[in-house]
Amino acid sequence: MQDKDFRAYVQELVEQGYTILPPLLSDDECDEACRELDRLYLLRERGGLELIFNKATVFERLYRIEPLLRIVRHFLGADALLSAMHGSVLQPGEGKGGLHADGVITGHNRPTSMATADAGQRLTSHVLGLNTIWCLSEFTSMNGATQLTPGSHQHAGPDIPADAAERAIIAEAPRGSVIVFNVNTWHGPSENQTTQPRYAVLNPWRRHWTRCEYEMAEVVDAGVLERAGEERLIFGLDAEAPYVERWQWDRKTGAPTPDYAAGLEPRMRDRG
Repeated sequence: MQDKDFRAYVQELVEQGYTILPPLLSDDECDEACRELDRLYLLRERGGLELIFNKATVFERLYRIEPLLRIVRHFLGADALLSAMHGSVLQPGEGKGGLHADGVITGHNRPTSMATADAGQRLTSHVLGLNTIWCLSEFTSMNGATQLTPGSHQHAGPDIPADAAERAIIAEAPRGSVIVFNVNTWHGPSENQTTQPRYAVLNPWRRHWTRCEYEMAEVVDAGVLERAGEERLIFGLDAEAPYVERWQWDRKTGAPTPDYAAGLEPRMRDRG
């Protein structure tokens, strides 16, 4: 990504609350990912479409692509965390849901986390999280592409802006591209009016000091961590675990110290 393009994407995110990066996945990679999502879709009632980086190696590439990481870390810091990875298979006739903003479950828009002193105002001065949607299918106005309301990330109140639905646009995007938007941006799926499923992968990212959807360090497989190399920090393994003493955790390696590891279950020992 050239610097001028990077600046343009950043500016659009700042002003509109979203941007669309050009294709970063090949057709072959999209085909492989769609095949895996078809397989996992059959297991969806048992969580088959959750944490899919553990379930097929093709999905591991999605958090190692430099142009996207550059955008993510520009807004969320060098220690930004991957919060989840969900597969999305929108079948014909599905979608057409309402608009929503994220952060109501674990984030800053969670009703019980909004203090009286907040006076009903959510945090909009800084980007606390970004959502990314990998378009494994071409996103069109007919197949359930995501709707976004430009500028709604600056809406201070927790309730939907009065004109959000009227101002919403459909984020049409080519196959292999990635839609990036502020967690405060109001968004939702449109209806899939075609005869084919619409495929995507949803990757939310958060600041290191906020709460993620999953405790990634507890759920990521050891093999995935090993293949991640230096990018293992996106799973939160670069810091001392909050529930151990300093002698028990090696901050540099993001793993238990040898003495402490001796008393841990094998899954934790394998992280060293």
